[in-house]
Amino acid sequence: EGKRRQLDQTPAFKTQTMFQAANTLAAQTFAAIGKETKISDADLHKYYDEHKGEFEQVHARHILIRTAGSPMPLKPGSKELSDAEGLAKAQELLKRLKAGEDFAALATKESDDTGSGPNGGDLSFFKRGQMVPSFDQAAFAMQPGQLSEPVKSQFGYHIIKVEAKETKSFDDVKDELEKRLKPEQSQKAMEELQKKAAVVYDPVFFDLAKQ
Repeated sequence: EGKRRQLDQTPAFKTQTMFQAANTLAAQTFAAIGKETKISDADLHKYYDEHKGEFEQVHARHILIRTAGSPMPLKPGSKELSDAEGLAKAQELLKRLKAGEDFAALATKESDDTGSGPNGGDLSFFKRGQMVPSFDQAAFAMQPGQLSEPVKSQFGYHIIKVEAKETKSFDDVKDELEKRLKPEQSQKAMEELQKKAAVVYDPVFFDLAKQ
């Protein structure tokens, strides 16, 4: 019907068609440049060394003592604790842990985290940035086997025990690094092409675009 009405002969149609063709060609060109882009092992190693912290992960357990205002629901039959009461309880539990009580058993009994509590406070492995900032900072500063002092967050007070800490090797993350860096390298290649290109504006095209 559009052809019968000769809408494909209008300046507006021709302008839009030129835009679409140019965009399709540009997208395919960028994809082709991306496939051709090679990143040296030296550049990959440099990026890995500069961002090593991103590839660290910690396996930890925690006991949460909920305080008033926490987004964590209050356990049935539990008392709403003020900040001072929550800190005092956390400090008392820490003393019991230092005296030799089993962390998992105490977490199962005392933790207000309904997700990890029944599993002995186990949070499994997590990367930087996956936990709230105060918890994240404390956990990654610790060594395996260490207990933290009470750590405050919007949920209440946490006692953290680090079970294990590891950093993925360069070989483990090499493919991931290439995926991260390729778009950046492709963009640089495009920018170099732009610098070399002599841009000429087609007055006919822009006259059509105005219509």
